[in-house]
Formats: sequence, C-alpha cells, structure tokens
Amino acid sequence: MKKTKLFGVIAVLGISLAGLVACGDRGNTDNPGGGTDNPGGETPTGKTINLVLSGPADKAEFDAELIEDFKEYRKSLGDPNTYVIEQVAHGEDKVDSEITDWATGPDVYAFGADKTQNLVAKGALAELRSTYKTYVEENTNQVGLDSATFNDTLYAFPYTADNTYYLMYDKSVFTEEDVASVEGILAKCAETGTSFAYKLQEGFYGQGAMFTFGADYNVTFTEDNQVDEITADFNSEKGLKAAKAIYNIVQHQADGTWVDEYILAGTGNTKIAVNGTWDISAAKEQLGENYACAPMPTVTVDGETAHLGCFNGAKLYGVNPIRSANDQDRMTAAFNLAQYLAGPEAQEKRFDEYFICPSNTEVAELDKVKNDPNFQTLMEQSEWCHVQTVVPGAVWNAPSVLVKGIKEGTVTLDNLQEAVDVYNETVINS
Repeated sequence: MKKTKLFGVIAVLGISLAGLVACGDRGNTDNPGGGTDNPGGETPTGKTINLVLSGPADKAEFDAELIEDFKEYRKSLGDPNTYVIEQVAHGEDKVDSEITDWATGPDVYAFGADKTQNLVAKGALAELRSTYKTYVEENTNQVGLDSATFNDTLYAFPYTADNTYYLMYDKSVFTEEDVASVEGILAKCAETGTSFAYKLQEGFYGQGAMFTFGADYNVTFTEDNQVDEITADFNSEKGLKAAKAIYNIVQHQADGTWVDEYILAGTGNTKIAVNGTWDISAAKEQLGENYACAPMPTVTVDGETAHLGCFNGAKLYGVNPIRSANDQDRMTAAFNLAQYLAGPEAQEKRFDEYFICPSNTEVAELDKVKNDPNFQTLMEQSEWCHVQTVVPGAVWNAPSVLVKGIKEGTVTLDNLQEAVDVYNETVINS
C-alpha cells in the first residue's frame, strides 16, 4: 500500500464521526451473530433502513444469501425494522481506490487488511468501541486481531484469517517428503518433466519469499496516523540469503522447472504450485482425488535452512461513518450488519461453500474445520507467516524488478548484493 497522507478536513470529519458512532453501547455479545436487540438503543422505531453493502463480484450471490439470513436474524431478536440492502461490487483489494466519494459510498464493505491506513485517512473507517470491540477481541484469533488493528486501534470485523498461500499439489506425482523442501520439489519436477508454479514476480509472493531468513520492514506512524518512518534490512545477510533462495528457484538447472504462474494457469505441465487459499475449490476440482496441500517448504542457503516466507492476513468488514453521519439508526444497522457478516454462522457457511478458514475462534474449533487438511496446513504455517497489515507501497513492485533481473540474467550471484541494496532502498522510500 502506498504511503498516504491524511487530508485535514476529511480526517477530522472521519475522527469525529467515528467518535459519534462509538459513544453508545450498541452491541450485544450475547448475540454473536451481531448487534443489539434494540437498534438505536431506545424504543424500536419500526422504520425502513436502507444500507449499501460492498463485496467482491464473485461472491455476490453468496452475500445475497447472507443478507437474507441477517434479516431473519434481526426478526428473531424482535427487531421491528425493515432492511433494504443494496449490493455493489468492489474487490477487497480495490475498494479504497474505486470508491472516490465516501458520502455516497457503501455503508459496509469488505476489504483487505493492507488497505486500513488509506481508509482511515479518508475518514471511511469507523473505530470499533464498546461491545463491538469486546466481541471481536474475545472471539477472534490473533491473525484476525492483528489484521483489524491499525496504530493500536481496532477498526474492523475480521471474517477470514487465511489470506495466504501454500503448496497445492498432485499427490500421484509428489510425496510428502518431496514437498517438504524446495530442493525436493525442484528435483522431482526435473525428474518428471513437470513444473513448479510460483508467481515470484508478484509482490504478494515475491515479498513473502524475501522474509524467509528474517529480513523485514517496519512502519511507524505519527499520532494522526501519518507514516512517520519506514525501515528495512533486505540488504543485510538475511535479505541476501532470501534473494539467493529466489535465485536458486528461478535459475534452476532444468529449464522449465519453475514457471511464474499459478496452478491453474493452463500452460505447461504444472503439478505443484504455491497457490492462494481462494483457489482451493478450483484446485480440488482440477486434481480430484489427487489433491493435497502442505505448508511452504524449507529452503537451504549457505548452510541455513528456513521455511519460505509468506504473507497472511484477514479479510475484514468495515463500517463507513460518512455515509450515515446524520442517521443514527442507519449507523447502528451498519454495525449490526458488519458484525453479522463476520459472525460465526456466516463464517461457517463460508467454510462449507469455499473452504475459507475462519477467524472466529468458535468456528475454528468445529471438528469439520479442525480436521480439514487445508486448515491444518494454515495453522502449521501461521508460525512463520508475516501478518499483512500496513505494507510499504514499493513492496508490491520491488520483487518484480528483482525476479525479472534474475530471470533475464542481468542479476547474478556476483551482483546480487547490489540488487538487494536497490531493493531495500526502494522499500524504505515508498
């Protein structure tokens, strides 16, 4: 995410509205699906409340079902209001850029954790307080909590905790021993004439690999949420080892062993990939009974062995305080809808439909979740994943430059230190 400055008037507006939203006690943790039995906090109004919900286009039908569930849930609580909820399509990775006027934007919207700073700067993200905050803190795993927190303030309702990737492979070709290490994967690919798909030129994956031996960035903020300083050590020995690991994959001696693609790219003979959790269903469909998954493999460089690094984070629902600034009932309804969409019933349905792993601790304890190989892989890998919160903007482009140079031969082992020097400078100057 690019460094974003706060815009005075908008920022002040956002802070004041968030304060207004959070003054009362409008949540009820006895109702984990979301919100209070008495919207507005006083006598039931029985009015029609209009809301706009934003989510990814490919989940629109599923979200429509959750909307109907929400309406039924509110009725079960004795809520006399009628809810008219319009859906609009914005990807979690694009909502902050596609919406230019938050006064007419969605009341509730799905977004990725790396977008939080920009959304706070726009005044488009209301702080969670009172029992909404308590509910999230008491019912969410650590990845979800870290993802929903910016500058020590809780801003959103996590609804997943698996915005990550790991190995998905054809177990008729690869054994568990093969996939335990990069060296084993590449050797088996060379032996069988298959390809290892790992989209290292894309920042989400390439930057993850740069974390492998402990190199990292750090972003600090001022009290008014502006970026104060970005530091990084990708030009250290740790960063150089990670770059060597990338080099050894890209420049493997068997031509075509590594491809900068996904498992479903449709080119080559790909039987193993570093693939995103959002593609679990598609990968299972492609590989059938031969589908298997495993954590990111180890890699050994200069005598040191570590698991390939990766990002992980949550997808979240935020409440836009600008849209309903002068309508307390609408604001309350927006909070209740966001909490319901991130509640246990909705998270269990996402798991059943898409194999999306929950951030809700109650759902995570269900046998069907705990015993799922993908969830087990996620839990094992979470020990070394880098939680994706605020990310320096250059992180999304720097890996492309590095990997392209390695691929084309302009970056070699002889000048790799110079390349990571440039990489590090690019990140800290985001």
